[in-house]
Amino acid sequence: MAIQCTLEKSRTEEKYFARTRKTGKVGMNEIAEEIQRNCSAKCSDVTLVLTELMDVIRDHLLNGEEVTIDGLGSFHVGVTSDSVVNPADFKHSNIHGVHLKFREDAKRDAMTWKLTRSLTDDAIIEIR
Repeated sequence: MAIQCTLEKSRTEEKYFARTRKTGKVGMNEIAEEIQRNCSAKCSDVTLVLTELMDVIRDHLLNGEEVTIDGLGSFHVGVTSDSVVNPADFKHSNIHGVHLKFREDAKRDAMTWKLTRSLTDDAIIEIR
């Protein structure tokens, strides 16, 4: 299966760019069933572990820690805020939101310095 892209016109320039399109949605139940088919764990056990994993990750993120899952990547929390000229003028109300950031797991070859990404290196892109 390939990643689907369409070309979209820029709002500010007379240029086009590729934008990915979702081809479906997979939820926790479907993931748990796939894992059950691939190993000896029962679907209910997989769901229990995934639910607990989310709770543990959330606790660490809300404590300001980066969470790394080998082979998947790293998660950390970011904020969106207004900028100020003088640091003394910055107030809590300048912060507008909290969001989650994700960085895919990657390994760098010591000789070539080439990055190998665990999730996207084998991606096939189709432009429609």
